[in-house]
Amino acid sequence: MENIVEVSQLTKRYRSFAALNDCNLSITQGTVFGLLGPNGAGKTTMIRCLMGYLKPTSGTAVVDGLNCHTHSLQVRQRVSYLPAESKLFRLMKGSDCIEFFASIHPRGNKTLALAIARRLELDTTRRVAFMSTGMRQKLAISCVMSCHSRLMILDEPTANLDPTVRSEVLQLVREAKERGTTIAFCSHVLEEIEQICDKAAILKQGKVVVTIDLRELKFVHRIQGAITRNSPIKLRDDHVRIIDQDEARIVMEIDGPLDNHLEWLSNSGLQTIQIESVGLKGVYERFHPGFVPSMASSLMLPASSV
Repeated sequence: MENIVEVSQLTKRYRSFAALNDCNLSITQGTVFGLLGPNGAGKTTMIRCLMGYLKPTSGTAVVDGLNCHTHSLQVRQRVSYLPAESKLFRLMKGSDCIEFFASIHPRGNKTLALAIARRLELDTTRRVAFMSTGMRQKLAISCVMSCHSRLMILDEPTANLDPTVRSEVLQLVREAKERGTTIAFCSHVLEEIEQICDKAAILKQGKVVVTIDLRELKFVHRIQGAITRNSPIKLRDDHVRIIDQDEARIVMEIDGPLDNHLEWLSNSGLQTIQIESVGLKGVYERFHPGFVPSMASSLMLPASSV
């Protein structure tokens, strides 16, 4: 399948500060692609370059075969964009906002926008000025996700929403994918990325440090165990790698189905073994060590039971 987004050596500098630094990224048509990274990593700057709002210092960003800087108007005609902080007309009622945005977008759909608002349990008779932050987010989502575009860019779409509404927004993303829309999904909630994205990129200090196929993460496990000086660990093959080690403990990662390595683990000399599915949190932690992954899926067991 062809790529609808191509980012090549994209750099955006503000004097000596590089908000983006030689970024390379591609998004396949018809997929959901996650953008991850802490605040300041460069996610919003990349999105603004894709929308043509910023002129790159160097490199290129292409959407649907169009250069995002030199053909920014044509790009925006093909894209539905939900910014992290949506600006809505405060004196308008929610229904008036929906009607306005549906009328100015080439693929605006007032009927669908009102239907989405009902799914999100939004009272569209209330004026924006008297809406809570979560209600305004629902209104913005209704306006954006009702437009059937080639590419949909969602920057923190579930911020300020309760768990039930978050689940409904993720379902809307799945339905958009089924219609053939490509979605770039930016979120700090790693569980959301794992649930709906096909691939994801992690950004750090303005660079794309890794692109992940989320389907492959199901076959990566992290192993921790106690060791002694008299029992050195011999790695089985290239599918096993040491992540961290000291005199008392060792941390390894294993690629592939775990059952292929159980006999080796039982003879490894480890005294106590902790097995954990790495998931997206484990990968994210490699590049942003301050992040503490959930241990809900981990198992603790003695070596004799492996």
